Amino acid sequence: MSAIAAGLCGSARAGPAHDWPLWVIRSGGGVVYLTGEIPPEATDWSDARTEALLPQCGVLWTETGRTNRAPVGPLIVRYGFDAKIPLMSRLDATDKDRLAKAAALAHLPVERLSQFRPWLAAQQLDDAYNHVRGLKGLSANQVLSADAQKAGISVQSEFAAQDDFIAWFGALSPEEDLQRLRATLDDMLAPPEDAERANADWLRGDDRRSAAEVARMKRVYPEMYRLLLLDRNRAWIPRIKTMLQDPKPSLIVVGSYHLVGPDSILAQLRAERLPVKRL
Repeated sequence: MSAIAAGLCGSARAGPAHDWPLWVIRSGGGVVYLTGEIPPEATDWSDARTEALLPQCGVLWTETGRTNRAPVGPLIVRYGFDAKIPLMSRLDATDKDRLAKAAALAHLPVERLSQFRPWLAAQQLDDAYNHVRGLKGLSANQVLSADAQKAGISVQSEFAAQDDFIAWFGALSPEEDLQRLRATLDDMLAPPEDAERANADWLRGDDRRSAAEVARMKRVYPEMYRLLLLDRNRAWIPRIKTMLQDPKPSLIVVGSYHLVGPDSILAQLRAERLPVKRL
């Protein structure tokens, strides 16, 4: 996963698990495996059980493709910069104070963010904070995508290329854009142990803390929640139905927040009466 794509996962950090969360959907002879990932750790992601499934699959599905059709730099400028409306003019006093605190944690001068749209400021802060904390390990997406390419297994993505992902963020409304930044500031300024406990629980099969955070996102940032989670969760269902028609299994990797709560991909599958079981 690229630095830009990392912001789409929607979860915080946690330690390794012996049995990484993994689900299977079986229908009409078709098989789809579904798993979640968290943002980068200090070490590369690894799970023997999930990795052993990949060679049996005909396709690996991820959230964001790793290629780009055009140079990324001009795309970032086009969709992520706004010289006419400086970032600080979009923020109230509380936002500015929180932004300053988050920038200090990330060792990033606030002035460097001045021409960024809120979504890009959020991404830059998150990437810099990961760097400061030494979170440079490869994600599940990166590890599995590299393995799939080596094995000649097709890799397909919700956003086929980086261009599509950047343009998607570029299409955020002003309110969605601002909510994206505020949610990132919430994550950065919260006690790290809160996220660590939530993810440790999720990895053990207890999603109550993660579901509570998703519910808070829905309550506090409803526009961003709809766009970032609800709409995209719903869009996975027809894709999965198509995958179930394939002769070989498919393996899907999404951010862990897409797998918790009443609007999750798992809940959407059950609503469609597609049998899903945790392995």
